[in-house]
Amino acid sequence: MRFFIVDCFAEEKYEGNELLVLLADRPVSDREQQAIAREINFSETAFVFGGRRPNGGYDVRIWTPHREVPFAGHPTLGTAHVIREVLEGGSADQVTLNLAVGQIPVRVRDDVLYMTQNQPEFGPTIDPAIIAGAFGLSPADIRADMPVQWVSTGLEAVIVPLASRKALARADWDRDAFSAYTRELPACYCNHLFYVPDGDGRLSARCLMEDLVEDPATGSANGDLAAYLLHHDCLGSDEAEYAVIQGEDMGRRSVLHVRASVRRSNRDGPDAYSIEVGGGVRVVAEGDWH
Repeated sequence: MRFFIVDCFAEEKYEGNELLVLLADRPVSDREQQAIAREINFSETAFVFGGRRPNGGYDVRIWTPHREVPFAGHPTLGTAHVIREVLEGGSADQVTLNLAVGQIPVRVRDDVLYMTQNQPEFGPTIDPAIIAGAFGLSPADIRADMPVQWVSTGLEAVIVPLASRKALARADWDRDAFSAYTRELPACYCNHLFYVPDGDGRLSARCLMEDLVEDPATGSANGDLAAYLLHHDCLGSDEAEYAVIQGEDMGRRSVLHVRASVRRSNRDGPDAYSIEVGGGVRVVAEGDWH
């Protein structure tokens, strides 16, 4: 199988989030897919099966070293880049991925790839004291005017608003408290901690995963964050365009570009969201996987 290693949400090589993309030109069992993902040990590995399907999309499956996931941000972006450059000749303005959560279109604007995420689901709010303990923080480190909440636009994240950049840098797993937290709320694949600085239009974020790994760039969680900010009217507008800086505290700076809006329902129906998360992709290596 031909493979590519790419850095996603990266302005330069060796930044952003690493991804292995394999173009499967032979049958690959679930067991082998999981073994390959464990072998490379990136946060995710993506497999592209065949060419463009009659529905216009490419069949893609995404695996962590431990399990398959229905959607993830940087694998969607990086896989779309490989499909566009290798299978589409580098000229397509849009590539569509057929994922377990459905079709996800990825559009190219000014060399930035933007993926459109699903309509959000808003789950329970969580006691800030529990979150503070899980990540070695004090309750005062968590903003009192914004909730801690489970949100999903395809892959769930617990959105955690922090009161300072110092608190964001200081956050770390308290293993005993984190274990108790995950037993109480097991669906917390991503814990997305963020800080909104004054005036520069850029948010800072860290994503601390349930397997005690930090993710340097998390497209899905930043889509969840965009939905959260609009849902709670945190930005004072129904439209938002901003950048998120992630990965700085682990030495892999990532830049994620977010465009989002909400059309609020005047009736009993749900609000309608438009959420796009984008970034650059850099190819690091390619070859044959034996």
